[in-house]
Amino acid sequence: MNDFLKKLYDAETPLSLLLLEAREIAEKNDEKELVSYIDSEINGYKAEDNLPDYRVSKEEIVCDIKDVYGNIVEKEYPVDFKLLSDKIGFDLNDINFYDGISIIETSLKNLAKTTALRPIHRELITMLNEVFHSNNPNYHLQAAYHRLPKSTIEYIVIKVRQNLIQAFQKMNKKIADKDFVVSDVPKNKHTITNLTKKIFVTYAWEGDDFNSLIVSFVNFLREKGFDTSMDRKRSQEETAIDFNQMIIEGINNSDKVIVVLTEEYKKRAENFIGGVGMEFKIILEDLKKKKNKYIFVSFGKAKRENVTPIGIAGTDILDLKEDQDKHDFNNLFSKIKKEIIIEFSEVSKNVVEVKKEPIKPFKL
Repeated sequence: MNDFLKKLYDAETPLSLLLLEAREIAEKNDEKELVSYIDSEINGYKAEDNLPDYRVSKEEIVCDIKDVYGNIVEKEYPVDFKLLSDKIGFDLNDINFYDGISIIETSLKNLAKTTALRPIHRELITMLNEVFHSNNPNYHLQAAYHRLPKSTIEYIVIKVRQNLIQAFQKMNKKIADKDFVVSDVPKNKHTITNLTKKIFVTYAWEGDDFNSLIVSFVNFLREKGFDTSMDRKRSQEETAIDFNQMIIEGINNSDKVIVVLTEEYKKRAENFIGGVGMEFKIILEDLKKKKNKYIFVSFGKAKRENVTPIGIAGTDILDLKEDQDKHDFNNLFSKIKKEIIIEFSEVSKNVVEVKKEPIKPFKL
């Protein structure tokens, strides 16, 4: 099992091959739900299936437009069909990825650009053209596509790999628990000390000054007793580290993930650009189940709204500059350790009585 987990962490091994091996192991361990999931990822999903969230994406529609003489006047021109979407009750910007992983991996391998065009079904183009032509009588739609960043497709592969890692870690623990011998438990409970919190700090690379500040922040947390890591620490430990793999491991294997928000991080996250875009998709998905795992912070150099991606607009953002100046980082430490700052009293068994005001007799 551990050997297979090592293979999963190696991003160089095609996921399509790992899925075949994963199915065999899951079947031997009678993990029926996992086998069903793996089968869907290998063979692709059916139209009637409920697709996982990571296989549904909302992207812009772009069109090739021709004039009444048949000449192409615009290529990949963005067209907003929101009103039509509202009318038919279906968001035309949604893309559903039903393909098996091997097809998705092949698509990525053949994709040279940072964006991809996914053709829209011919019958749907006919409907789009009718609406477009009624509003623009001198033009027709020659073709229509969903235009999406490469990171959207990469995210599917990364998310499946992440799901497999989590499933096999869980399976590994289940097997280990079966083999656990009671006599191996330390007799003296005081020999078990509080476990050190593992923290992964993630951010968007910017200038040398900012990146150095992140290094200082990580070192500060280590000096305070928290086992904290970051990309530059990990890259020093491995000569040929895969950064996509590092992100998955950093998120999966940490008790807490501290996300340092900046205007640059917001821009890349909202537009799903590069590693930040891929990472932010993972975080948004993971937040649905593990809200207390993530701590979003800023260094207090910009307004909250200027550094907060839309996907976490309602989330608490900790201003570390303010926390440093007013509380000596006490708010940060309380979030990491999950310890409350204000300790309220226990609810008393003696409930106070409300004084009743007597009603005077009626008298004119």
